[in-house]
Amino acid sequence: MEDMIKMLANAPEEEREKMMTDRLEMFATMPEEKRVESIAQLIQGFAKLKPQQREQLIKGRTMIMASLPEDQRKAVMIGRMKAGMQVPKEVHESDMQLTEQALPNLPENLQENFRSTMQAVKQGMEAQMAKPAATAPETAPTAGGPPQHHGKPMVLKGVFSKKYVCAVCNYKQPA
Repeated sequence: MEDMIKMLANAPEEEREKMMTDRLEMFATMPEEKRVESIAQLIQGFAKLKPQQREQLIKGRTMIMASLPEDQRKAVMIGRMKAGMQVPKEVHESDMQLTEQALPNLPENLQENFRSTMQAVKQGMEAQMAKPAATAPETAPTAGGPPQHHGKPMVLKGVFSKKYVCAVCNYKQPA
């Protein structure tokens, strides 16, 4: 991957854009695990370039991502967000900062494409991360908290048929 990135950095702009477009479209069709791994390698490869080359490639990547069809753009952005968790924090943050700096240089319609998809991706990931916590046995599914028995909160138990159980007398109540 590093050799490919060096080649990209040194290629003429037209060729670089075509190669990066092909690569991002290919990423969009990969299984998620492979996509995340490939994007993480891309991010780490970009980080090894000279600052000017790195900025140029990230600017190009941002423009191409914003130009992709919605489904491909979303797949690549989800992969990018997840890949950010697999690279060193400073590399991830620097890459994201350069991406944000590139956005204002894009045409308005591409900026809107990028921002709206990124917002949807972030909301989806937040919901996905919050979902396990909301269904954990220790939490109640209702806003008011678990029912009480003997003046103490009942514990939610069970995998397939959830029920609240009193820790004092073992009284069971359907969830």
